[in-house]
Amino acid sequence: MTNDELAAQLAASLKAWRVSPNGAALTQADLAQKSGIGLTPLKRFEKTGAITLRNLIAILRALDLLDGLQNLVPDADSPSPLDVLAAAQKKSARVRQRAPRSHKA
Repeated sequence: MTNDELAAQLAASLKAWRVSPNGAALTQADLAQKSGIGLTPLKRFEKTGAITLRNLIAILRALDLLDGLQNLVPDADSPSPLDVLAAAQKKSARVRQRAPRSHKA
């Protein structure tokens, strides 16, 4: 997926959340006012996916979705997903023990 496709998908998802009765149930004008961004940048974002980071943060905050953005990048000190997977595989690996050898005399 290209950057433009991803931006358009994000814009469509946020628009769907904005208009949904189970989501924010806000008009564009309501969201623009609540987020503090202009109506024109909001319309442009929903149409093209183009937005500044500050405006995206303002929209996410207004829609109570900012937690998702804050958890987007893992803590630098946390183990990588591959390290976690390797540790889990190592822990679950069963070690087979050999039966004692019988010695024939």
